[in-house]
Amino acid sequence: DAIMVMIDDAKSLLKSQNSTQWQDGYPADADIEQDLKNENGWGLTVDGVPAAYLAATDFDENYLAISWDCDGPYWALHRFAVSQAFRGQGLAQKLITLVMEEGQRQGVKAFRLDTGFENRVIQHLADKLGFQERGVITVKSDNHDPRRLAYELVL
Repeated sequence: DAIMVMIDDAKSLLKSQNSTQWQDGYPADADIEQDLKNENGWGLTVDGVPAAYLAATDFDENYLAISWDCDGPYWALHRFAVSQAFRGQGLAQKLITLVMEEGQRQGVKAFRLDTGFENRVIQHLADKLGFQERGVITVKSDNHDPRRLAYELVL
C-alpha cells in the first residue's frame, strides 16, 4: 500500500508537469505485486517510513528494439517513485546507487532505464549518475505517447 501511495504521488507529479507518462493506469497494483513476488522491488525507508521505490529486472522486451553498448548481464531500472514527503532529498539517487552496487556484486555489467521526453527529473538524474542516452524505444503501457528515451550505464 505504501508503495502505491508513492506511485500515485509520482503520477500526480508527472501530470502536473504535462507528462503523459504513467497516466494510463501503469504502474498498477499488479505491477508492484509482481515486482515483490519476483523479488525485483527495492525500497528505501527514512526512520522506518517508506520513502522511495524502484524495480530492477534482468530483462525488458522493449529494449530489444535498439542496440546497446553492453551485451553482458544488465538490470533494467523501472518504476521510480519517491514519496511526496521526501522529495528533494536525493533519495532516488541514493536508492539507484544502492541497487547498482548490489547489481555489481551479483555480476551485472550494465544498467538501463527509460523515461518520457517530458520527465526532466529522471533525465537529469540519469545524466548525473553517468548514464548515456542510447536511443528511443516504444513501450506498450502508454497509449498517449509510448516513446521513451533509453539510457545505459556500463560499469
